[in-house]
Amino acid sequence: MKKKLLVIHSSDNVGVLLQKSVAGDICTHGKKTIKILENTEFAHKIAIADIPADTTVFKYGEEIGYALTDIKKGQWVHNHNMGCRRGK
Repeated sequence: MKKKLLVIHSSDNVGVLLQKSVAGDICTHGKKTIKILENTEFAHKIAIADIPADTTVFKYGEEIGYALTDIKKGQWVHNHNMGCRRGK
C-alpha cells in the first residue's frame, strides 16, 4: 500500500511517515520510490537513502543525530540505530 511521507528540506536523509506502515508498503519522495523495510508507527522516521554508520542524520534541514550503524533506505530510524551528540 502506498503511504504518505513528509520531507521538508533538500538535505534531509530521513522522512516522516504520515501513516502507520508495515514492511512492504511503499512511499515516494520526488521520483524515488522507497520500500518500507519494517513496521513503522505514524510520525516516525524512515531513511530516504542509505545512511552509512557515523553519518549525520538530517530532518527538516537540521542535524538530529548520527547513524550508529549502517541504515538502509526504507529502514526505520530511531534510538536503536541513531545517536545524538547534543549535550555531550
